[in-house]
Amino acid sequence: MIFFLIGLFSTIIGSIVGIGGGLIIRPALAAMGAAKSLASFTSSIVVLSMSIVTLITYIRKKVHIKIKKILILASGSIIGGFLGGTLLKYVNENFIDKAYIFMLILVLLSVVYRNKIPKINIKNPFLQFFTGIITGGLSGFFGIGGGPFQVSTLIIFFGLDIKEASVDSIFITFLTTISSLFKYTLNGYADFSLAVYMIPAAILGGLIGSRLNRKINEKKIALIFISSVIFIILVQTYIVIT
Repeated sequence: MIFFLIGLFSTIIGSIVGIGGGLIIRPALAAMGAAKSLASFTSSIVVLSMSIVTLITYIRKKVHIKIKKILILASGSIIGGFLGGTLLKYVNENFIDKAYIFMLILVLLSVVYRNKIPKINIKNPFLQFFTGIITGGLSGFFGIGGGPFQVSTLIIFFGLDIKEASVDSIFITFLTTISSLFKYTLNGYADFSLAVYMIPAAILGGLIGSRLNRKINEKKIALIFISSVIFIILVQTYIVIT
């Protein structure tokens, strides 16, 4: 039951604000004693399930999704994810944990002060691809999900409001998660022992979260996003000091 509840809570929040849900699932499973590989694979398969349901809901509701731009960003993010993951073995884990907190604080500030920060609407496909590499690189380097980075990037560098960014971020998450699952499967980490309990929760969470995203206004979505990032910062801080 606890796995179902973790999956449900994480995917509802993830679907609403576009951060996926893996940021909550992976640390939660690790805290309960799951091996890192099992926690990572389970998180990815749960987030993929949620993103599929969320995207189907958006498509049925005819929500506009900038497919071309997202495909370019996602392609860069996939490459960046592999590059960032490669750097992990060369960097001290304690440094990674502290750097992650610093980056999340920047993400938090970018959303809190989003209306005061000059917007840059990148239209050059090469720059869009390069931006995806940077975002994906951060995700791969920190190894815990790049949803907050994606949302922040879409707001600052692509001129979207947070509600639009949350929708586009889910599409990017869908594509990058497929890549992550492919990598885990090749490495022999395809273990569904926890996923069987959490996938039904992810389906329900995707349905609830996507509907709430369409019903609540931008200010409330921003509040949920900010609260989620603060929670993640507190969890990461606890990990660093214990």
